[in-house]
Amino acid sequence: MIEHARQLNQAIKDSEEYRNYQDALTAVKNSPELYQTMNSFRRRNYELQSYDDGINRYQEIHSLGLEYENVLRQPVVNRFLVAEQMLSRKMAEMYEEITKDIELDYDYMM
Repeated sequence: MIEHARQLNQAIKDSEEYRNYQDALTAVKNSPELYQTMNSFRRRNYELQSYDDGINRYQEIHSLGLEYENVLRQPVVNRFLVAEQMLSRKMAEMYEEITKDIELDYDYMM
């Protein structure tokens, strides 16, 4: 099973999505200040979207986008964020496929 995991790891690294992500990451890191500001946006966006208190955070997320509008309009940032989203979607699809029909007993957590 571990050998299959290694092969899957290599397949991910060889994928177009991963190569695009790595290229875009390298490009945005060439501007350290822009990279730092982009990461500040990403961190705050993640925090807002991770709250699970039943409150719709649309307005807060919208305001965050307006606050970082100048950064988000930078082609290098936009390219990275799109590449990150594409890779994340592909990884989520893979996780779904890997875990399909695998049943684990989590009753002890209730």
